[in-house]
Amino acid sequence: MSALDFKQIIAFVNLGNTLDYQLAAKKSALTVDELVKEIKNLEQELVVPLIRANGGAVELTAIGKTILPLAEQTVQGQAQLLTTVADYKKKEAQQAVKLTVLPAFANYAIAPLIEQLSQQHKMTIIEDNNPLTSLQEGQSDIAFISYPDADQLSDDIELITVGTDRLAAYVPARNPISQHSTLSLEDLKAEKFLTLNHQTPFAKFVQQVCSAAGFELYSVFEGERGQTLVNMVALGMGVTLLMEQSVSNKLDSKVVKIQIEPAITQQLAFARLKDAERTPEQEALWQALKDSAKN
Repeated sequence: MSALDFKQIIAFVNLGNTLDYQLAAKKSALTVDELVKEIKNLEQELVVPLIRANGGAVELTAIGKTILPLAEQTVQGQAQLLTTVADYKKKEAQQAVKLTVLPAFANYAIAPLIEQLSQQHKMTIIEDNNPLTSLQEGQSDIAFISYPDADQLSDDIELITVGTDRLAAYVPARNPISQHSTLSLEDLKAEKFLTLNHQTPFAKFVQQVCSAAGFELYSVFEGERGQTLVNMVALGMGVTLLMEQSVSNKLDSKVVKIQIEPAITQQLAFARLKDAERTPEQEALWQALKDSAKN
């Protein structure tokens, strides 16, 4: 049977119960022409007439009356199936550990581990510009965060440190500074900057390190995604500062990545609230992350 059969059966059931093309079409979320077509397709597939006109009225044929109850059972069974699946998915979502991660998480070195663990642990992964806030507001159970100094974190945060990330400059290949093997922040003070939204924690971090280097960066554009900024660099619209792991290694040939010296780094870690109530699933995933970090 074709993939359209169930749509045909719904059309038949609605017309069989209403004997009104307009009402049946509305109940089937079809136009009248579409409804007629579905009924005709079903009749052709079954090789029997189901509907006939009687003057200005519509009526079922003898076989149409016979199979209508069976068709109704099919529709009810399908509805029950969909409800059962929806309930299952809802339960799965409720049981899944909510993991909030930084944008472009797939670029991070830790991403393959999470992909592996997702085969063993139920989890919902959501990207957020500020995963730490998401964690503190109760919107996630575990967060993957990047931070310059653990002393700046609140005491109620428990961490599993998984590495270090480094600030890099992404500059147009045609810009003369692209010939440098390294750059200091001071080397960039005359450049036009492409930055993330100024309200994001990372944008504030970039503003702070530039200010500490003795200048206020001049932002000509604010975006929501690092990759958007890199794409604009390729067009020669300015330079951007991003953490290395947040950007794909497959750069456009018109973009050059240059490390900042002296190095400016941030720690990468999984975080959770120390005193929060936890489900066995949440605890199991945290322990798996902790064990993986030791290896």
